[in-house]
Amino acid sequence: MSSESIPPPPITPGPTTSSSARSAPRKMRPHARTTLAIVLGRASGGLARRLGISGGTSLPGLVAQYADPRLIRRLAAQARHGCVVVTGTNGKTTTSGLVAYTLRAAGLRIWRNREGSNLARGIATTLLRRAGPSGRLEDDGDGAFVLEVDEAAFARIATDLRPRVALVTNLFRDQLDRYGEVDTVAERWRASLRQLPATTTLALNADDPAVAALGDGFAGPVLYYGVERTATHADSDTVAQVVDTRTCPRCRTPLTFAPRFYSHIGHWSCPGCGYQRPTPQVRAVEVLSAGIENARFQLETPSGAAEVTIGLPGLYNVYNALAAAAAGVAMSAPLDAIVAGLTRFTPAFGRAEEIVADGRKVRILLAKNPTGLNEVLRALASDREAGKKRLLMLLNDRAADGEDVSWIWDADFEQLAGATSYLAASGTRAYDLALRLKYIGDEPALVEPEIGAALAQALEQTPPGETLYVIPTYTAMLAVRGELERRGYTPRYWEKEDA
Repeated sequence: MSSESIPPPPITPGPTTSSSARSAPRKMRPHARTTLAIVLGRASGGLARRLGISGGTSLPGLVAQYADPRLIRRLAAQARHGCVVVTGTNGKTTTSGLVAYTLRAAGLRIWRNREGSNLARGIATTLLRRAGPSGRLEDDGDGAFVLEVDEAAFARIATDLRPRVALVTNLFRDQLDRYGEVDTVAERWRASLRQLPATTTLALNADDPAVAALGDGFAGPVLYYGVERTATHADSDTVAQVVDTRTCPRCRTPLTFAPRFYSHIGHWSCPGCGYQRPTPQVRAVEVLSAGIENARFQLETPSGAAEVTIGLPGLYNVYNALAAAAAGVAMSAPLDAIVAGLTRFTPAFGRAEEIVADGRKVRILLAKNPTGLNEVLRALASDREAGKKRLLMLLNDRAADGEDVSWIWDADFEQLAGATSYLAASGTRAYDLALRLKYIGDEPALVEPEIGAALAQALEQTPPGETLYVIPTYTAMLAVRGELERRGYTPRYWEKEDA
C-alpha cells in the first residue's frame, strides 16, 4: 500500500467506545491456563519485590508463559484500542514513553513496559499486571498497550500482539555477537511484518533507507516520518562517521545522500534504480535547535503544524519525537494532544534522565553502540558555549552490552577533544576506554573499574550546582543508577510514578 494510505478512523476513549477500525473485544470465557498463569506470575513478581531482588519486570512473565504459552496473544487481544509496538536499534524506550504521553494527552488509558523490559518475558509481565485472576484485563480492556520490543525478539512477539501500530525507529549495527549484521535484522523484520494483519499501520523512519524499505509490499497502511531541514547539523558527508547502510535496499547500488544528517540518516536516493527517500507525512520541516538540554523543531502533520520543544538532547531525539508523533497520527490523536504529550514528556530512566545528588546534577545519557555514542557526543560538543563538561564514561562488556567492545574505535570520540574539564573512565572495560580516550589527547583523570567508586570520586570533582554527565553502556547504566538509588538520591525505577 502506498505511503499516502489513510490511517484508521479516530477512536474516542471511554467505556462506550465504538469504532469501525477496532470493535470492542469479544467477551470470552477465561481460559483456565491463562487464569493460572496470571496468578502464578503475579505471585512471583510480588515475592521478587518484597525480597528486593528485582523490580519483578521479567520473572512474572517467565513464570506465566510456562503456565500458558499463549498468554501474550490472549491478553493483548482484549485491549480495546489495540497495541502500539515500538522496535529499532536506538530510542525504543524514549520513543515508547513519548507515544504513551501523547496518547494519554489524547484521553486514552495507556499500559506500557516503561522499565524497558522488552523481551517476551517482559511483554508478558506488562500484560499480566493489567489482568485479574479472572483472566480479563482491568477496566474491561478499555485502554491501549504501548510496548517497546527488542529488535531480535520482534519477529516472535509481533504476531502474537497483532499491533494496531508497528513503529520502527532505525537500524544500526549493535551487539553483532547477538543480532548479526543490519541486513540480517532487516530481513527478520520484513518476514515478521508479512505476518501482520492489514489493519496494522506501519510507521517508518523515511530517512533510514533500511527502515523505509520495510514498507515495500506491506499489506496495511504505511506512514513515514522524517526531517526536512536542520539548522544545527551541516551535511555530514564531509565528516567521518559510522555508516551501517551504504547500498540500495532494492538493487544494492551505493546510495547517495543530500544531505546526510548522521550515520546513514538523511535524504537518500539510489542512482541505479531510482529508489529514494519517501516523502514523510509527519516531519520536522526545520530543526531549530538540538543541544544537550533540549531540542526545538517545527512539526508538520496531515492535520496541521506547530512548534515543539522537547526536554531531550540532540537530533536523534527529534527523530524519536517524530516517531511518537507518527504513532499519534496513526492512532488519530489530535495535533494539540501530540504537541502536549511531546512537550510534557520526562526522560525515561538512564535516557537523558537527570538526578540531583547533594546539589549536583547527574545527567545519564545511555550510549550502547557507535552511532548512539556519536550523537550523544555531538550533543555535548555542540554546547561548548556553556563551558567545558565534567564527564564520567562507563564501558561494560556483559551479555546485555555485547561482549565485543571493539566498536569504541569506530566511535567519533574526537568530538570530545578540548570539551571536558574532568574526564573519568570506569566499567569492566575501563582500561580499554581509557586507551581510546588517550588517542584523542584527553587522558582520563581517573581510571577506576569499580563503578561505585568512580561515581563517588566524579561527584567529589563536581561543584554543587554543576552537572556531571554520565555516559554508560546498558548494564553500566543500571549499575550507576543502582548506586544513586542506594545512596538515596532517587527511588528505584520501578517505584517511580508513570506520568
